[in-house]
Amino acid sequence: MSYYSIAEPVNSRQKIKHSEFLAFLFPIDSVEEAESIISQHRKEFPDATHHCFAYISGFNRETQFYSDSGEPTGTAGKPILNALLSANMTNILAIVTRYFGGIKLGTAGLAKAYSGSVQATLLKANKIPAIPYSTYHLELDYQGINPLKYKISSFNGHIIEENWDNRAELKVQIPEEKSKEWEEFINGLKAKFYLNYKKEE
Repeated sequence: MSYYSIAEPVNSRQKIKHSEFLAFLFPIDSVEEAESIISQHRKEFPDATHHCFAYISGFNRETQFYSDSGEPTGTAGKPILNALLSANMTNILAIVTRYFGGIKLGTAGLAKAYSGSVQATLLKANKIPAIPYSTYHLELDYQGINPLKYKISSFNGHIIEENWDNRAELKVQIPEEKSKEWEEFINGLKAKFYLNYKKEE
């Protein structure tokens, strides 16, 4: 079985019977990271009625956890988790923030709203294979962008951040098993495109 994560955070918004459901997906590397994001999220939306969530961690989905966050048992956290599991996701956190609109949805309606919010957000997500990656921060002249992007693609890597200022700045993920070959390639671009890079530890 092949599992997937996401390259960067993504979110979506749905309105169901006057209640607003804000769904957020985050890539995570650990349970500690998930819990930290959840804590920060609650601070960013202090007036929300509920912050229901689920996360899966581990390349074999060893850790799974969910919370109904005050909604009736089984109507929020578990449907969120099931939406992630059925999409073959791992190393991912899903938070669905609800602003109650005054109309009760019932248990079946709640479960459908929470799972549907996650499913809709997954459709927008940039899914990547859940394998170990090495992360690199690069800075180079613009002339080097095309050969660099071609090589990233050929390595099955991903650009997760781009900044276009005086020089191009990129944050890139490369499969860990190909990191040595990747570093040989970018070292070969240093002089030609004044490329500098740093590997995250």
